[in-house]
Amino acid sequence: MSELNRWGMPMSVFAVDDGSEHHEEQLLLDGHVQDACSTSGPYSNDKTKQLPRELSVVHGVGMLVTDIIGGGIFLSPNGVIARTGSYGLSIVIWALSGAIAGGGALCYGELCTFVRKSGADYTYIREAYSFKRKNKFVSTVGSLLSFTYLWMNLLIGHPMGTAIGGLLAAEYLIKPFYLNCDPPMLAMKMLAIVLVVIPAALNAYSVKLTLKIISVISAIKFIACACILVLGIYYIIVTGCDIKFSGSNFFEGSRFYASDLSLAFYSALYAYDGWSTLNFMTEEAQDVMTIPRSISFGMPLIILCYISVNMSLFAVLSVSQLSGSSAVALLFGHQVLGTTGEVIFSLFVPLLVFGGTCSSILSEARVKLVAARDGFLPTFISGIHNDFYTPLPAILFQGALSITAILCGNLAQLVDSYSTGGWIYYGLVFGGLLILRVTQKNVERPFRVFTALPIFMVLVSLFLVLLPTIREPFHSLVAFSLILSGVPVYFIFIHDYKRRPTIFTTINDFLTRYAGLILNTSLATQYQD
Repeated sequence: MSELNRWGMPMSVFAVDDGSEHHEEQLLLDGHVQDACSTSGPYSNDKTKQLPRELSVVHGVGMLVTDIIGGGIFLSPNGVIARTGSYGLSIVIWALSGAIAGGGALCYGELCTFVRKSGADYTYIREAYSFKRKNKFVSTVGSLLSFTYLWMNLLIGHPMGTAIGGLLAAEYLIKPFYLNCDPPMLAMKMLAIVLVVIPAALNAYSVKLTLKIISVISAIKFIACACILVLGIYYIIVTGCDIKFSGSNFFEGSRFYASDLSLAFYSALYAYDGWSTLNFMTEEAQDVMTIPRSISFGMPLIILCYISVNMSLFAVLSVSQLSGSSAVALLFGHQVLGTTGEVIFSLFVPLLVFGGTCSSILSEARVKLVAARDGFLPTFISGIHNDFYTPLPAILFQGALSITAILCGNLAQLVDSYSTGGWIYYGLVFGGLLILRVTQKNVERPFRVFTALPIFMVLVSLFLVLLPTIREPFHSLVAFSLILSGVPVYFIFIHDYKRRPTIFTTINDFLTRYAGLILNTSLATQYQD
């Protein structure tokens, strides 16, 4: 009988020809499961599938731009300036946050060139902290850490981000009809669900079409950012408000408290979030350097756009206006172009969010697929549609979580908690890069960053976790509680499948069999480079 994975399903262990000393577990089907599914079913050995290599440099830059430049650019200025107190210090925070995001992206760019597996943080943490395969405890640490990342991502990560983006877009679309009162929450939630279902449907239908749409939206975003910059310059010329940018006035009211600055960095880095998005699709990149090249081209353009947009917002709006409103785009549009400006920006922001949701679903679905392929989630989630070659079960699973999050209510209070948890895992990834420099030192790396960069990123991660914990311990307590809640789940359901109640394995087999038949999917296999 063949070796079994954590769901008691047959495994085929093969070496990925990447020069490493490790063997990656790969979920395949053999005769044992084929009997349960029928020999003519979609899960027969000759019908396992791989996701097509559609990701080019152009698509990669488009994904970065679309995923990063979303609604956060008009949400985060509020949090940044409220904690810094001045235009000048806010711009410094935005520039430094861009540098941090760019440095983190470059570290991920190196990782994807020798860890040739999709999944980003989940994959890198598991690979780095399970390097002693003969030591069961050490191997368990890597699996446990990667599972807790997956657990937090399932509970609040992607569902929360998608829900907040959908509700923001819905608010901008509905607000013009409710100028004198707040829009009804039920209407906003229903519209937000529609704005999640449409990108999910696109992702389920075609990867190539989704990437083309993302590229078009990214071009529109660049044009829109240029227009915002032009409007800001026009406003300065007409009103003569350039006095705001004189030396003393630019930094007037600055607050240099460490805890406030760390929270300001959180707000800015939330807007830059998505700089690791391409690593979720490593197996779909056209060649090993696609992702590093996309990062090298895309991140400087994004940083320039963010600083330009913020300078335009600062030219038009006061500190009190920026810190007191979450809909700064509407304020900007009204101040510059009147009612016409409000209408334009009420359509522009939802477009930003729509593109970001398309890109987010495209990338995050791969985490679920890889985790299911490794036995960390029900096996059927690793299916690929036989006709469309898309991870349909993972997308449906993802969409269901996002819709549930939208219906649950206001999730904005979880942003700081998720940011704390997110930077814990970023720190583990950057530390993991240093570990892999030692444990896989002979593996070829076509792209390599200076060793000082991951060390610096580890220190940044520590700063962004510890200081907010001192200032606002509640958010950190929520983050740590969410992470720790995944530990018993791991040991009960994942660590030792032989001790798991057989009912769960039976349910997994049932879902695998009938999901494949109903959804017309085959299990995913990893590329052997």
